[in-house]
Amino acid sequence: MAKQIVSLEPHSSQAFSSAFSLESPSTIDSEKIPSLSLSHLSLNNRPLSHSSFSHHSPSQLSLSHLPLSHIPLSHLPLSHIPRAKQLELEKAVEIILASMIKKERPKMLILFGSYARGDWVESLTDDGMSYHYQSCFDVLAVMKNAALVRKIERKTSLHKRLKREVATPVHLIAEDAYDVNNRISQGVRFYSDMVDDGIVLYDTGKFSLSQVQEPDVFVLSPVARKRQAEADFVHWFGKADILMTLFHFCMAGENYREASFQLHQATECLYNAILLVLSGYKPRTHDLHVLSQRVASVEPAFLRIFPQGREEEKTKFERLRKAYIHSRYQRQFTVTKDHLDWLAARVQQLQTLTKIRCQARMASDKI
Repeated sequence: MAKQIVSLEPHSSQAFSSAFSLESPSTIDSEKIPSLSLSHLSLNNRPLSHSSFSHHSPSQLSLSHLPLSHIPLSHLPLSHIPRAKQLELEKAVEIILASMIKKERPKMLILFGSYARGDWVESLTDDGMSYHYQSCFDVLAVMKNAALVRKIERKTSLHKRLKREVATPVHLIAEDAYDVNNRISQGVRFYSDMVDDGIVLYDTGKFSLSQVQEPDVFVLSPVARKRQAEADFVHWFGKADILMTLFHFCMAGENYREASFQLHQATECLYNAILLVLSGYKPRTHDLHVLSQRVASVEPAFLRIFPQGREEEKTKFERLRKAYIHSRYQRQFTVTKDHLDWLAARVQQLQTLTKIRCQARMASDKI
């Protein structure tokens, strides 16, 4: 059965026209971005039925039938998300589009991960002023080419504005349209899950998502995927275990700089194990912040490992994140034993949860 990314037909062309008759106060290159204000739209408070979804031919899923580039969020399957969060998503979409000139904007923005599935988590601190941990809005920007992928990823002003103006953290990743379709057609788990659960927030109508092809020589069978997941787990989890041994050796010798590097590497290996077993894909990065966000989009339970409710918790995790480069190349880099003891305890929890979740997934049919 071919899989399709979730997309709703407009209730009527008139509904879309009225939704976009509103003008945004901001302009970009003399082109006005249509408003997405939910206050002018009726929200669907009922669970969405499969009859609401649009269906397409087995060869591809094209959203070009939609008459306008913005899809009003009230017409999307977002009724499981609180209204305040919907408004935050609306703002995030507008910020992303406003950051790029028209020809460089994403072809498509897709909400995936915990907010698309409905299993996001948040835990407020006792004073109610911050979060111990908090799921992100996971948003995939499908770009025309690799150059634009790099441009949006490196656009510091965009990421700062998202952080400043959207209360919920936005985990924005960008990928080349060709790569996205190639991985969907190959049945890569992360992308097929996105096709199953994803919600299109913005679409130019100039890009069509592939569908998972019927099994052939290019697509791993369920048995082969399970074997691959088991091999990935043995490799990365086993490597993490070795690195933790090296970490403890360095700690015993009070070589804290080297210990921080080994602990970073162990954490990265555990994140790789989680991503490959649960999603079949990991990004090419050593940045623990990026990896932790990607892991949380797959399994929100991992957010609890490194709480971020207090400044000291953020500082400790940031020290671990920077250890990959700074522990080796910056003479002034220092890290205390107390920080490393706290971080090591968290990584041991990460080891335990990684083993539990990965073994459960490998024993299930969902692999």
